[in-house]
Amino acid sequence: MNLKSLLSLAAVVCLLAANSSQAQIFVYDNLGTAATAAYSQANANNPVFGDQLTLSQGGVLSGIGASLYNSSTSAGSILTGTMLFRIYDNTVAYTGGVISNPLLGSTTVLWDFTADGGLPAGYYATDVFDLSALNLTLPQNILITQFFTQTSGTSTRNGFVLFSNPTVGSSPPDVYLESATTAAGLYTFTGNPGQIGYQVQLVPEPGMFALAGLGAASLLIFRRRR
Repeated sequence: MNLKSLLSLAAVVCLLAANSSQAQIFVYDNLGTAATAAYSQANANNPVFGDQLTLSQGGVLSGIGASLYNSSTSAGSILTGTMLFRIYDNTVAYTGGVISNPLLGSTTVLWDFTADGGLPAGYYATDVFDLSALNLTLPQNILITQFFTQTSGTSTRNGFVLFSNPTVGSSPPDVYLESATTAAGLYTFTGNPGQIGYQVQLVPEPGMFALAGLGAASLLIFRRRR
C-alpha cells in the first residue's frame, strides 16, 4: 500500500469517527413502553420526583424525555408550567435522605398546553426536550429529579406516570420522592408497576468511535499487505 492510499484511508477513518460522534443514541428509555400507573401530590406541597437510572453508556447529553400528570382529583387543567430537571452523579448510589450526590447540572423546560385548551384532570403528557446546549457529560449512573411549577391554569396537583421496564438501560424498583409532606427518600409502589417515565439521549464520546475506526483501518492494512 503506497503513502497516498494510507492517507486516503486515514481521512476516511477520521470522517467516519467525526460523523459517528454526532449521532444521537438512546441510552435509557421506558417512555415508549406502556403506561402502568400514575402518582401525584398537591402543588402546595412543592413535590419533587425522580429516579435512579443506569444508562447503557455515558456521553454528552442531547435530550431528556419525561412525563407530566394532572391528577383526576385536581381542580382543573394545566395551561402552562415549567419543570426543573436536576441531574446528579449516581456512581455512588443514592440510598436515602437529602440528596448529597454531586450535582452535574440543571435546567428548566417549558410545558405549554394552551393550544389544546390545557391538560385536563386525569390526563398526562410526555415530551422530549433538547438539552444539547448544556454540553453536559453524563456518567453511566445518574439520579434525575423533576420539579414542576404551574404558571397558568387551575390545576391543584401534579405528578408523573409510571411506565413498564425500560427497553434500554435499567432502573431499580423504587422512585425518589420529596415534598412538604413526604420525607426525601426512596419509595416503592404496591405491585411494582414500573418506573417513572424517562428517556435519555446522548452523543457518544468521540474517542470510542475513533478507536474503533483505527482498529478497522489496521485490519484493512493488514489484509492488503497479505
